[in-house]
Amino acid sequence: MIFKGPGGFGRVLNIVMCMVMCVVLSVIILSTVQGIPGNESLPIFTLLGFGVSFLMSFCVGYVVGDLFPALSWGRKLCAVLHIENKVVTHIVSSLVLAFTLITLVSVSCVWVTNVQSLGLGACVGIWMMVYPPLLGAGYLVILVTLPLAMRLASAISGFDPSGPSPQKPAEGAVEGALS
Repeated sequence: MIFKGPGGFGRVLNIVMCMVMCVVLSVIILSTVQGIPGNESLPIFTLLGFGVSFLMSFCVGYVVGDLFPALSWGRKLCAVLHIENKVVTHIVSSLVLAFTLITLVSVSCVWVTNVQSLGLGACVGIWMMVYPPLLGAGYLVILVTLPLAMRLASAISGFDPSGPSPQKPAEGAVEGALS
């Protein structure tokens, strides 16, 4: 099954977090661009605009979440820094996840939607305008929703990453051998 076991856990977690993050990203980007002087009367932050923004950012976000194990990177960073407190580990690993996810998704989406009509310079300018609020809001949303999304992913997949891992047989041992 595609939603069972460790792989299913990762898939469900990625889908849930992408859905939440893409709502936030879409609202912030569309409202920021809508608020630029001269854009007030343009149809930017509309239901259709939101749908297109959400779908594009979800597709990019799912791929980014699948290819870049940023949550694991955050936990490895905590291990390297000898951080053992669960709350601090969550704060640091959420920061690494937010930085990776928000940066890659926002750069990709701003580039895809603007490079052909506005050019690379405008893409950089637009991204620099929307990135700080995206990173701040994205970090807060990840900080709050990640534990809930992990519980949901665990319930759906039947896999708990914090639970005991199955023991590997000793090197050279034959599984199921009778003694």
